[in-house]
Amino acid sequence: MVNIKFKNGFLIEGKFLFGFETPDAKYINLALEPGIDMRYEKLEYPLVDYPGEYDIQGIGIECFLGANNKLNYILSVEDKKIGIIQSVDVLDLDVLGSVKIRLYQDDKILNKIDQLELEWQKQKLEIPAAA
Repeated sequence: MVNIKFKNGFLIEGKFLFGFETPDAKYINLALEPGIDMRYEKLEYPLVDYPGEYDIQGIGIECFLGANNKLNYILSVEDKKIGIIQSVDVLDLDVLGSVKIRLYQDDKILNKIDQLELEWQKQKLEIPAAA
């Protein structure tokens, strides 16, 4: 299982902030959807909001654009490969074959994972009732 807390978004493994309301400089911020343009200027916080491959603080991050303008991620942190899946269509990508843990919010994603008979761990990102 992946360590996930809800604090201004989903704090994943104490390193990534996904679905944030406001970016936080203490974490690597992962956007839900692409930004307006690829940013070349320095920000005061680490942000991934554009498809591509990144190396931030020694952590490999792959970002893919899926259906409905949603960003999907593969995070290579320590000995884990974690996928954050927002779009059903990216489950067909070969590169996701190396992902052992899939995080999702929408049950349509879970249904597709089950339909494809993908064996790896699945974990739903849910906002706690008290949040």
